[in-house]
Amino acid sequence: MNTTDWFTYQLKASGEGLAWAVQQVPPERHTITPPAMSEWSVAHHIFHLLHYEQHRALPYLHHWLGGPAPDTSQLNENQDWKTHDQTLGTNQLLQEFQYLRAAQLTLLRRFTESDWLTIRDIGIPATLQWVVTKTYQHTLDHTNTILCLALFWDFS
Repeated sequence: MNTTDWFTYQLKASGEGLAWAVQQVPPERHTITPPAMSEWSVAHHIFHLLHYEQHRALPYLHHWLGGPAPDTSQLNENQDWKTHDQTLGTNQLLQEFQYLRAAQLTLLRRFTESDWLTIRDIGIPATLQWVVTKTYQHTLDHTNTILCLALFWDFS
């Protein structure tokens, strides 16, 4: 399997895994801070992932395709969390996340094997492979936390 195929599969599967993990937490717990294991609610974890995909992951892919480097210097995720539409439930946040993830999967098809090792400056010198691996790891990390909430909330 080539690099594009591997990452396409992993990003698709990890996005689906995130949605499944969220479904394992009772909906009435999605917007409250858990008693332990995380400082964030399930909704906050999803918002955080959505914010990353929107302001970093997707713009970085565009950058590797010749677009400008994303300017992340003015990002203030904490402020964005405070001012986002609080009426958006986890389902809507997940839909937005899945939309951005689908856009990434479409872009991945445009990369050649040699593109994966091309280095660009994104605040650090990084390859495309590093950037997409970070996106994959980030999804798994927050999926793990949400699954811990699903499994151990009542035991903390």
